[in-house]
Amino acid sequence: MIAAVFLLVGLVVLLLLGVSAGLGIGTASVAYFGFTRGFDSLPFEVITQRLVGTIDSFTLLAIPLFLFVGHMMNESGSASQLFRFANSLVGHWRGGLAQVNVLASMLFAGMSGSGTADAAGLGAMEIKAMREARYDDRTTIGVTVGSALIGPIIPPSIAGILYAVLAGVSPADVLLAGVIPGILMAVSMMALVFFLARRRNLPRETFPGWCSLARDLRSAFLALMTPVILIGGIISGLFTATESAAVAALWAVLISVFAYGGLSFRRFVKVLQRSAFDSAIIMFILACSGLLGWILTRAQLPQAIAEGIASITTSPMLTMLIIIVFALVVGCFMAVAVAINILTPILVPIVVGLGIDPVHFGIVFIMALVIGEATPPFGMVLFVITRVAAVPFDFVVRSAWPFLAAIGVVVLLVWQIPQLALWVPNLVR
Repeated sequence: MIAAVFLLVGLVVLLLLGVSAGLGIGTASVAYFGFTRGFDSLPFEVITQRLVGTIDSFTLLAIPLFLFVGHMMNESGSASQLFRFANSLVGHWRGGLAQVNVLASMLFAGMSGSGTADAAGLGAMEIKAMREARYDDRTTIGVTVGSALIGPIIPPSIAGILYAVLAGVSPADVLLAGVIPGILMAVSMMALVFFLARRRNLPRETFPGWCSLARDLRSAFLALMTPVILIGGIISGLFTATESAAVAALWAVLISVFAYGGLSFRRFVKVLQRSAFDSAIIMFILACSGLLGWILTRAQLPQAIAEGIASITTSPMLTMLIIIVFALVVGCFMAVAVAINILTPILVPIVVGLGIDPVHFGIVFIMALVIGEATPPFGMVLFVITRVAAVPFDFVVRSAWPFLAAIGVVVLLVWQIPQLALWVPNLVR
């Protein structure tokens, strides 16, 4: 037990020193065996089996496929089609392009599954459009940061796939559990924009007319079908979550090449390279995390933490609240994928033991961690927006907090009302 605690402390130290997540987790895990068994008696067979066994999963094929879909849509120009359609649909509302920013990000979330992908791709386009329309930078940056956080919640969700594999629950259930919470995140931010529009005197667009709306819908229709194929296929039972990722990848190629025509062979190869690189990083982190989770389980650390929480409260809802607060703090220092890999094997046995649905817990846990992507000191979305918008880091942080608060309200709602997460998965159970 003491050795396992030192393992986690050593891991945190390595991460704070700037060691990459996968290397840090792997190094700390091997060091554990070295200190407990001796460095001349390292169990290489066990280490290898745990590393390979963790990623030897059909479900995990969804991750490179979802990454491929997101990169393909970014490169093909689908994002710009979605933005134009969103502008025609809600650009004339109070808050104009700020409302468009949220809606476009929600639509793009159904393709990318990543907050950083949204911030880097669609975010650059949104910031440029809002600045040209004379929106103040505080609103422009804040809404772009907040809307990017919808990406890891609405399916396809890379974070959801990681959690499902590590928690031993249905990937389809976890993906579908993000549909309503993701929509609620968008609704909460759009309501906030409506409120801020009065206080900050935000500009608004004129309605372009029904003909223009129909034209933009026709242009974006094929891209909009991507999340429909993903979610509809899973709900109807036509294919599993992994198979849906393969179908979405094929669909992305077809519409990028034949419909939008914005993808050369060189750019297609670039998409493949970027997807392979991102997939390799995630898989390496996941493999090392599988070894770490096995060590912590054998050391009975989850049981010790469960007993500690039980000494405070035995209420399932209060336990979830404690974990939510903990996840918000952890999210400030760790990337979502890293935190999921490290904490899921520890926390899931605790919540299952208290009778909490692991799917409900999973989506609340991921939402709390996602807020960390936009909180200092290590929020990746903050760094991406800082670079894309060419503004100081502290300005991005100050601009984002009202939208993070709106997302926080949704986290508390989903925590209190499990059916907000479980209603859609229950349709296919």
